[in-house]
Amino acid sequence: MKIYELIKQLIDLTGEFARESRAKDINIKSFVNWLSKRMDKTSSEEENTITGHSREAEIAAHIGRMSRYSNTYIKSALVDLPFTTDMDFAFTAILHRSGQIGKTDLIRKMVYDKSSGMEVIKRLLKNEIIEQFPNPDDKRSKLLRLTKKGEENVIKAYAEASKAAKMVSGCLTKSEQISLLATLKKLDEFHLPIYLEEEKDLNVIVEKYYL
Repeated sequence: MKIYELIKQLIDLTGEFARESRAKDINIKSFVNWLSKRMDKTSSEEENTITGHSREAEIAAHIGRMSRYSNTYIKSALVDLPFTTDMDFAFTAILHRSGQIGKTDLIRKMVYDKSSGMEVIKRLLKNEIIEQFPNPDDKRSKLLRLTKKGEENVIKAYAEASKAAKMVSGCLTKSEQISLLATLKKLDEFHLPIYLEEEKDLNVIVEKYYL
């Protein structure tokens, strides 16, 4: 949108606000609050273009699409590195930050299902990106850690992965990024306890947790 078109739209909105407002003291704060509510109302009336169903279904669909966009960028970034999938890199990055850790704890940190997580770990072990060794506190279990090869390659991957991360944020402004991050963190805080509980019956989950 060209700048003069934006200015014209703001003038029109200001006039609409003045006509609708009951506030005695019209100021920029009351205008911003009015505009925010108006935009929320406009957004809620927009067609659900992906699912054609509820707002909740549309949110879920958009989150799924964003995940696939992100995976595409990550795979492209890692094409010349010894990571078979984007999850191989993600598991390795967690190990690089956390240090030695058990298999189950690593999978939970990734919020991954157990069987798929074990496949990632097996692949990383086979490719000598990570290694396992006896847990000094529990001889019956083993811990994982990066090999020298793994550490070297995860450091190389960070630079490329940062390009992918920038692409995921795309056209968002800094304030929009901050707002989106806060929303995503709020959702994560809601969903993480459900994931850790490992309840498989969706009806039970909905009954217990749905707000």
